[in-house]
Amino acid sequence: MRFFIKIILIILLVALLCVSVWFFCLRVFLADAHFRKAMQYRNGNNWTETLMHSNKVLAYQPYEPFYQANFAINLKNGLDFYKSKPAKIQILDLAIKAINKIPQKNMDFKIKKNLAQIYMLKANLTQKKEDFLSSEKLFVDLAQISPKMASVYKDWCQLKIEQQDWQTALEICGKAFYLYPEIKPETPKVRQDAIKSEMSEVYEKFGQIYFNLEDYEKSERMYTQALKLVPRGRPNIWKKIADIYYKQGDLDTAIGKNLHGMILSPNDAAWPLAIGLLYEQKGDMSEAEKYFESFLGSDPISHTPQTGF
Repeated sequence: MRFFIKIILIILLVALLCVSVWFFCLRVFLADAHFRKAMQYRNGNNWTETLMHSNKVLAYQPYEPFYQANFAINLKNGLDFYKSKPAKIQILDLAIKAINKIPQKNMDFKIKKNLAQIYMLKANLTQKKEDFLSSEKLFVDLAQISPKMASVYKDWCQLKIEQQDWQTALEICGKAFYLYPEIKPETPKVRQDAIKSEMSEVYEKFGQIYFNLEDYEKSERMYTQALKLVPRGRPNIWKKIADIYYKQGDLDTAIGKNLHGMILSPNDAAWPLAIGLLYEQKGDMSEAEKYFESFLGSDPISHTPQTGF
């Protein structure tokens, strides 16, 4: 009888040891391994693999706040993979659900900031008042926690742009702009580049706001400042400057600005399409067809216009 009891106790101890090893060692190790894989594929822009490994992370560690937050961030960053609006909304809802699983005591500033951005993306798609309010409430909280953080106001400004609340957007963008530090010669280059990149985004937002207020002179001035900070990093701004001239009926200048953008990002099919449409509006069907053919990928452009830009 004693021998039988000893066997039972040994079996129970072994079982307890196995469970302990699984819960406290192996499960943690596997979750961490898949998390590293997810980060690796995210950096390599392989969304399918990122999602697969992220799901495995949560299968092993479903209640870990760090993994829930990163899963939500991965969903937000992979949004462009989905083409339809309902699919994008579904993905954002999954991201919101993941963050809402995190206990309030673990909801740090970074997680709240990501949740505000996720609600902002959703609001832009749904145009529902409750989604805008959810994002706005989070930005208000973030501004109270860290009133001197420029990036909070930069993102908040984008929310007001999505709402087409142009005057409030101007005020909030202004707060962001004046919170960025002065770039001094002794500032490390990495820090300089980060500041310039964010300030360029703010200038671009100013440009968009003034464009919608039909103050085209200020709009172009803001877009030009954005380009000065990051000359080669934001070719899309040339399209926005082109739109200013298009709105004013100056098709030739609009074409020239688009051509400048195309030189900076020649693999973007949006440029030949936009230029072809402008030539079509001018009535120059010969030039229009060349750019339409380039857009369709059937024939390289053999024309090199003189733009002066």
